[in-house]
Amino acid sequence: MIKFFHQLSNININNNISTNTCRNTYNSSPINNSYIQDSFSKQINSNINFQGVDKKNDTSNGRFLKCMKNITDPYSGIKLITFKEMEQISHDLSQIDNSQNKIRYLKKYEKSMLPVEHEVFNYFEYKTRKDYFTSFSKLLKQQKTNAIKKLQLEQSEVFDKIEEATKDVSPKNRKLILGEVQDARERIFINENDKHSFKRKVFIDNLIKLQCEEILDTTEKDILKNRKFYGLSDLAEARERFETEQLNHAKDGKTPVDLIIDLKHKYIPDYNDEYKKIIQIARELPSSNTSVSAFVIKYADRSDNEIAERLVNQSVASVEHIEADSLGGDNEADNFMLVSRARNTERGNLPIKAFIKMHPEIPNYTQKYVDDIIKNILYKGRLKGYEWYPYVLKDTLHKNGIEVDISKYKIPPEEAFKTLPPRLRNRYPNYRQFIPDRTEPLNIKV
Repeated sequence: MIKFFHQLSNININNNISTNTCRNTYNSSPINNSYIQDSFSKQINSNINFQGVDKKNDTSNGRFLKCMKNITDPYSGIKLITFKEMEQISHDLSQIDNSQNKIRYLKKYEKSMLPVEHEVFNYFEYKTRKDYFTSFSKLLKQQKTNAIKKLQLEQSEVFDKIEEATKDVSPKNRKLILGEVQDARERIFINENDKHSFKRKVFIDNLIKLQCEEILDTTEKDILKNRKFYGLSDLAEARERFETEQLNHAKDGKTPVDLIIDLKHKYIPDYNDEYKKIIQIARELPSSNTSVSAFVIKYADRSDNEIAERLVNQSVASVEHIEADSLGGDNEADNFMLVSRARNTERGNLPIKAFIKMHPEIPNYTQKYVDDIIKNILYKGRLKGYEWYPYVLKDTLHKNGIEVDISKYKIPPEEAFKTLPPRLRNRYPNYRQFIPDRTEPLNIKV
């Protein structure tokens, strides 16, 4: 149960990891490799990718889902924690005066812990049985030195993969990418508290900037070569915002990266994006959500309350677009699911089919999610006014390559669609025969 921490205690790694190449067969993951496929965080400088950037997506039409309880996360299979539950957990933990009692309290939320958090929890549980008054921070500090060495190996393995992948890119781009990798290799040996130390977000950001500059330059050449002068204004706007604004700053619903991606689709749809694969590999760099080593390093100097909360706060339910809005997905009920905060962050704006390749168990977990939604409606009386949600959710999931069975749902469509808001009555042609022909607004509490 605490295999990883035993590995840390016995680790003996030479600090002289090559800053050029580091070929090794070290197994960096104590958990399933699918969880090491980290994605961009939906925060500044962290979720920008080939598909675009989160821009504080409008999920207001999905807030009706937040009343659901005991729901399976369709992305990880854990049980989601509601926002109100997390508030209560935070309050309760602040009132508990020792680590062993905090562990006893958190025990009931084990099924809501993601793999990294569960590994840390098991370690704390084992250690606090022997030392009632030890602190979580002290336990993490005991492992920090070896965790740093292990994290350096994990990072170096990703850098190796990036270097290998550059063999397939142009000499110009290869030189730029290898320059970033070489700089990163040197920075991982600098103390994490030093401003010059390696920062995962900054490294990925730098690759994104190189990608955007390449797209802008290629678009400009195409516009001038093919005399598409009408596109110069679009190009000028995108370039100005890219050079003067933060990459995830939204203006009129568009970030600088969104504008650049729009340019790509509009003017150079056949463009071969050599940075796409490189960035996908860079996303495998460990973070505190995907690596126990990174978790140890990040939280070793935090308070016990913060560490305890961190074991469950990434499992809080958040409203997620099934089809990312940056990829054309709508902000309507049928395009929303509840997922854990961590997996929402991890996916970023990746297409759901690409995310399934990283986590092939998603279709099975999604079926459990749908089953839990049905139970909430049938047996708990929740989702009043949204009894049609399972039907339209099934259609959206099918469109995105996920098949679910809703045969357990006993509310027939002719009953379920009576409460469909008039503004949506033309949205679901498959159910048109069941949708009342009316124009008066419904007073549905959301």
